[in-house]
Amino acid sequence: MIRLMVVLLLAANLLLIGLHVASEPPDDRRPVANVSPIPPGTPTLQLLEELAPDAYPEVAAQRCYSAGPFETVPTMIQAREALGPTAENVTERETEALVELGYWVSLPAVPSFQAAGEQMKELNRAGLQDVAVLSDDDGQYRVSLGYFLEEANARRRRDSVREMGFDVETRLKRESQTRFWLDYAFTDAAYAERAASALPAGQQREVPCS
Repeated sequence: MIRLMVVLLLAANLLLIGLHVASEPPDDRRPVANVSPIPPGTPTLQLLEELAPDAYPEVAAQRCYSAGPFETVPTMIQAREALGPTAENVTERETEALVELGYWVSLPAVPSFQAAGEQMKELNRAGLQDVAVLSDDDGQYRVSLGYFLEEANARRRRDSVREMGFDVETRLKRESQTRFWLDYAFTDAAYAERAASALPAGQQREVPCS
């Protein structure tokens, strides 16, 4: 009986010791892992929303322009030099333009040079000397009465020869020609104004930036 009581007392003491140890607060004096100090000047991470509003410098907005058309490459090169070193993203391009050369006054076309020569002799006998036989775009021949830049002048020539009894035609002559352009941008309006004054009037136009 005494032996049983000793065993129970011993078990009760062990239980009390275990409860006491479990209820003790952790020891803050326990050693922790060593952390190396951060060297001075080491960049640190920063969230985007933590940056100040003026942390991003504003980039000057570009304004885009086109200059032309230029009829020859040398005139385009001169315009490129007139833009100055402040022009950005300068590119060259070409287009095809249908150019009106003038109004051609002539007799109707004939299939042979000999037939056109006979027509020219008739005109000479009527007193018209400033005429010539030329071939047209279709490979036929015409007695030419002249080229005129103004349509009114062409009509006057046509009507005067018609009054002499000849059948006369007026044709508008066109030709496809290459035209040259410059595309570029400025970030300063003052530079754009300076370029506009250096180019022929009206050749610089502002365009949307691509």
